[in-house]
Amino acid sequence: MFQLSYDYIDKEVIFTKISLKKELEVTFSNLGASVFEIIFSDNSNNMENILVAPPIDIWLAERTFAGSIVGPLAGRYEVGNTTLEKNRPPLHFHGGSDGWDKMIWKQTVTENNDSVKISFSHSTSLYDSSVIYTIDDNCRLIMEIFVNPKDTTYLNPTNHMYFNLNGSTLSPVTDHFFQIESDSIFCEENSLIQSPIPVGVPKHLNFQQINRLDSLQNFGGINHTYELTGEHSGVLSHPTNGRQISFTTSLPSIVVYTFNVTQRTFSINNQPYPVYSGITLEAQYPANNLDLVKFGPAHPYHSKTIYSFSVI
Repeated sequence: MFQLSYDYIDKEVIFTKISLKKELEVTFSNLGASVFEIIFSDNSNNMENILVAPPIDIWLAERTFAGSIVGPLAGRYEVGNTTLEKNRPPLHFHGGSDGWDKMIWKQTVTENNDSVKISFSHSTSLYDSSVIYTIDDNCRLIMEIFVNPKDTTYLNPTNHMYFNLNGSTLSPVTDHFFQIESDSIFCEENSLIQSPIPVGVPKHLNFQQINRLDSLQNFGGINHTYELTGEHSGVLSHPTNGRQISFTTSLPSIVVYTFNVTQRTFSINNQPYPVYSGITLEAQYPANNLDLVKFGPAHPYHSKTIYSFSVI
């Protein structure tokens, strides 16, 4: 049922592909404990990549966060009197200059009858951490992050995958439908998120009911933290090829970003990926609240996010 294959780069970086029948193929890398590629079928049995990332040579060299674990702290933070690095002065941003996305993690793979588990781990003087991805025979990608701190520290990791169900990075996600269980968002001011406001105030950001993303260009796209309600879930779907991703998470919020500007590193054959060519669903705690993300030996970190792939 499952097939595994491995590619090695410079004897350090490993790409591991896990294939489930002719429905789903997920490629992971121990660089950044990353999900590098997701090949997924549509309603015409076309297998195409639904993740947006730079070409592999740029992805390896420039570390764009795409598909990687961003940590220990994802987002932007006022650091005050802490020892956190101000790598985007005066703020701490996305784990700092030596964040988890840049690390080579130890990797192990475990095969079972109904699933394959790939585990990434690393240890520092502050904590032991692991990221465990499971692909099961229900076409689910289950991501769990465990961190056991040795002393009080700040932790708010996430995965920075960009999804595009068109199967082409040159087609924007404005034809997608999106729904999220959220009735409030955290707006930004001076690059820092503020207190949440009801999503009904900016109506264009209200996705409590499933809506098409075709109006993104009217308001410059989404770049907001959605505070989750209910079962902490949502859906991203394509109206014609039938691809759908449903997600649930144990975390209290999702950062949604719709690739609102072109980026030098995201291009193919010198053609930049267009604006709105991807959408992130980054499960995490709301950023810039250090008290909320303070963990220690008696209070370890754990999160679980499930992406379910289906064709409708």
